[in-house]
Amino acid sequence: MTAYALLPANARGTVLRNLALKALSLGLERGCRLVVTVASAPILGEAAFGRFVFAATVTAILALAADLGLGLWTTRSLARAEAPAAQVVRVGLSLRALSTVPYLLAVAVAALLSADVETRAVLVVLGASALFNSFADHLGAILRGEERFADEARLNATRAVLVVVLGFGALFTHRGLVGLSVALAAAGLGACGYGAFALVRRHAIWTSAGPHSMSDRLLRRLALRQALPIWIAGLLSLLYFKVDTFFVRAFAGDAELGAYGVAYKVFEGAMLLPAVILAVTFPRLVRAFADPPAHRRLERRLAAALLALGTCVGALCFFARDPLIVLVFGRAFVRSVDSLAVLSLGIPLVFLNFGLTHFLIARHLERVNTWLALMMLAVTVTLDSVLVPHGSGPGAALATVLAEVALTLGCLLALRAPPRAPAASSTARTSG
Repeated sequence: MTAYALLPANARGTVLRNLALKALSLGLERGCRLVVTVASAPILGEAAFGRFVFAATVTAILALAADLGLGLWTTRSLARAEAPAAQVVRVGLSLRALSTVPYLLAVAVAALLSADVETRAVLVVLGASALFNSFADHLGAILRGEERFADEARLNATRAVLVVVLGFGALFTHRGLVGLSVALAAAGLGACGYGAFALVRRHAIWTSAGPHSMSDRLLRRLALRQALPIWIAGLLSLLYFKVDTFFVRAFAGDAELGAYGVAYKVFEGAMLLPAVILAVTFPRLVRAFADPPAHRRLERRLAAALLALGTCVGALCFFARDPLIVLVFGRAFVRSVDSLAVLSLGIPLVFLNFGLTHFLIARHLERVNTWLALMMLAVTVTLDSVLVPHGSGPGAALATVLAEVALTLGCLLALRAPPRAPAASSTARTSG
């Protein structure tokens, strides 16, 4: 018995089609990005690849800080039809546009604080790339909330093609870190442009009511109130996932960070599967909240499927780690094998936690998610402080796995109570 079997017969074909579209397009986009990253590692070398990992981590954190949690809020609001679709889209985009200004200032400060010229240039360019990609992701969240998976698939496919063509073009012509960063920024800009075209083609966003109407102002306040806990939790989650980058670089240098980054790229690549599954099932999970018994059954079956899938992927990464690293990255990165061995042990829990944290959001338990993420950041920083100075990359990997154990326990504790059907939504009152 699976979560799929809980769905009505007439909905199963739609779910399978959406899952296939999401899996193929997102798999293509993430896979192409991973392929370009993998190809860049032996060309750049350990030290330069370590600088790339550092700059990409900093800009990813800053980009998520500018997201304000509006991507998931938009998907959830559109899925529940809590307000007119055009109004939800308009409010989300206007808030995202306002957050761009502090983001750009933060990127500029990070670049000015960098010690060497190359890292400074890469931070600026990858900062632009992260901004373009974050807007493309927001546009994808809109399409996903409306279950326009075909349009989202085209957006992901466009980004994938641009990343491969421009990324490999830069690697084979410039063979340098700055050239690769410029190519990734151009790919993000192209994807953002295509997403905007797909949106405007179907939505009359700027209606006569306009962004300054009373209903828009009310919805903006509600959006921030509901999205900020999601944003804080997401930002804290990214921080505890990425904080090891700063510890490894500080205690072991760019070369060790490059070696650890290679293992972590494999670890991150495995997360594609739960990302696809939850992206497709999240809107239906949200709608099932009105029927608590069905919602609970769907949660249990999704959790079991994610854990089983994660166990298979983790076992594959663990037992095939030596040929995987040598074949894909070359013998220059052979010391990445030890870090991958440890990270593989945490993959089953990462898959499970991907589902558990989405369950919290679907139940409107964003604040619980936020407190859990804050706890995880404190746990990870403590573990990294103890394990990285002596264990370098494998020490950081062990800290990551132990943190996932703590997150699993926290989520299961928070989800013990059965879901309760929500009261009448305050969003409906703002849209009248």
